[in-house]
Amino acid sequence: MKAIVILLLTVVLSITVRAQQQAMYTQYMFNNQAINPAYSAMEESLRVTALSRMQWTGFKGAPRTQALSIHSPIGETDTFIGGILTDDRAGEVLKETGGYFTLAQRVEVGEEGYLAVGFNGGLSNFRGDYSQLYAQSPESVNDPVFQNTSVIRGNFGAGVMYFTPKFYMGISSPYFYQRSIASADKAEGSLRNKPHYYFQAGTLWDVSYDFKYKPGILVKYVNGSPVQFDVSSSILLMEKFWLGASYRSMDSFNFMASFFVTPDVQFGYSYDMAHTELRGYQRGSHEVMLKFRFAVRGRNHLACYF
Repeated sequence: MKAIVILLLTVVLSITVRAQQQAMYTQYMFNNQAINPAYSAMEESLRVTALSRMQWTGFKGAPRTQALSIHSPIGETDTFIGGILTDDRAGEVLKETGGYFTLAQRVEVGEEGYLAVGFNGGLSNFRGDYSQLYAQSPESVNDPVFQNTSVIRGNFGAGVMYFTPKFYMGISSPYFYQRSIASADKAEGSLRNKPHYYFQAGTLWDVSYDFKYKPGILVKYVNGSPVQFDVSSSILLMEKFWLGASYRSMDSFNFMASFFVTPDVQFGYSYDMAHTELRGYQRGSHEVMLKFRFAVRGRNHLACYF
């Protein structure tokens, strides 16, 4: 029975990873660079963000994701560069690690608005150690489906974003062209990722001097999967504490909190409570975030609320 449960769980996780294909984040509003490479053009400072996500705790082999991103303006120009390192694991046998560079350019539109275009590109290593399942299913030793796989994949993506100090809206596909750098049969097989498309928008309302309100929406589409949307609502108290909640369709209700240790150091935590049939088999998802901001010579080092 234990062997059957482990095999079924691995199959379910594999299907989920192939459908979702790329890691999702609850605190994406503090790490938008992973969604839209044009986002870095919104920040006048050098920003470093570390994020760790433990999904579906209580499930053996549940997905785990770590990400480290950095971006900065280049001097006093309207050009911005950055990079993202990711480590994504699922089912105890699936692992993908990668690194991507980002480049964004913005132009002024109106008195306070900007239009930014960004690109990202890089490599990742996808590894499936399916032989670890042999102990649970010896008859799979000669089954090609359960043979180990290790493939280097290249990726290219792009995004466009319009923003002002109080509003932003963007369209992007950070995983638009991701292909195996290997034989043609692998490139066209199950390791081929589908393009991911995102639409996001948000605004900031100054309710009072010590109270700001920020609603937002994120819509995700992958060919062959239903459209998924994430609606969020957050408040900022005394420029010190963020409190928020969001609803992710076909997945979970999410709760977020963060505080500024200093004006340039922010720590955040979120908890996802599933509203699907999975809720009876796991104890929710946890995500922690740590963000640093550093002044760049010649730039206006003001707080960025997006």
